Amino acid sequence: MKIIQLTDPHLVPKGTLLRGIDPEARLRACLAEIEVHHFDAAALVISGDVTDLADRASYELFRDVVAEFALPPLHITVGNHDRRSVFAAVFPEHLASDGYAHRRFDLGDHVGLLLDTLTSGTHSGAFDRLRLEWLRAQLADGHHPVLIFMHHAPVRVGLKRLDHIALQGEDEFWHVIAPFKSRIRHMFFGHMHRNVAGSWRGIPFTVAAGLTHQVMLDFQTDIVRHIEVEPYFSVILVNGRDVVVHPHAIRDARIIDIIPDTTRPASAP
Repeated sequence: MKIIQLTDPHLVPKGTLLRGIDPEARLRACLAEIEVHHFDAAALVISGDVTDLADRASYELFRDVVAEFALPPLHITVGNHDRRSVFAAVFPEHLASDGYAHRRFDLGDHVGLLLDTLTSGTHSGAFDRLRLEWLRAQLADGHHPVLIFMHHAPVRVGLKRLDHIALQGEDEFWHVIAPFKSRIRHMFFGHMHRNVAGSWRGIPFTVAAGLTHQVMLDFQTDIVRHIEVEPYFSVILVNGRDVVVHPHAIRDARIIDIIPDTTRPASAP
């Protein structure tokens, strides 16, 4: 089974730039490659920060751009740069009946859970009681292995500013999922603008870098310095034994070698 995770598009209104970067062009480049090479994926998960300023024009631009491509089934949640009310006005189908952008989706012999970590007024994430109870009910429903997608990560990664705006209340989150730990195969996050991987309380996780600016690897300061690199999305491969995550950069790659080299004549015996 293949799943595509695309995170942090940070769209701005059409014709404008974000820190000198064109988020729409980067989104189009990623979606074009997904359409050609990964249409067979079971899901395309957008894990938050759909827009940079949560303006309606940017959400509508995202909707219109996505509609131009033939893509796998789409699942979208919100991040700290989003505003749930504006998101809901453009994407009502991606909001649950309780008003949150969380959902359960079928992945054959797995279950996907897309969580809403947005907390108004802060760049940190958190779950309130309603969202935690929703999560508990989803984990308790059935016995399939689970893949969890969310914007904020509960793990601290040693980058001071990012750790300040990580998921808050991680103990409460852990108490909900701990009874089901054996069924949680992997967790997938966004928000950090870096490719990061590891394990949190014994559960493996991957952070996808995103489409726009990325954060420098600086363990010393409390500030964030952004750099421009290629847009990334993740190609996730899952079977009954393994979960493999390929961070994939969109770039004009030059082929430097082909093995075996079919251009040379075979050696004589």
